[in-house]
Amino acid sequence: MAKDYTANIATAQRLITKFGRAITLVQFNDTVTDSAKPWDGVNPTDPRATPDSTLAIDAVFVFPTGLLQLGLGTIQADLLARADQFAILSPGAAVDVSGFNEIIDTDGSRWTIQLTATLQPANDVVLSYLGLRR
Repeated sequence: MAKDYTANIATAQRLITKFGRAITLVQFNDTVTDSAKPWDGVNPTDPRATPDSTLAIDAVFVFPTGLLQLGLGTIQADLLARADQFAILSPGAAVDVSGFNEIIDTDGSRWTIQLTATLQPANDVVLSYLGLRR
């Protein structure tokens, strides 16, 4: 018998909204500008100029050592070393955060997404973790 995680997801989203802050996830445009010259890349001057997609969402931030206190000891130490901070968010089942490249924080600063991890029993995404570096 499958467990219904709807209440858990709603609780996670409510607490993240209450204690977190608004961020914007950004997915860079990876469409080649000139198909006759794909070696020139997508937009060599600024991949942020025309993003493929953005998503406004709330997140809470913790330092990598805080993840161990939260019980996320299964994330490998080398992955933790690649991140200055972690953003924890609850995007729901319809959003795959692994394709996003960076976040824009409330103060306008940009963080590069180094790694993603997801707490996903069955098809229900309860939490997503983004390893961030400036």
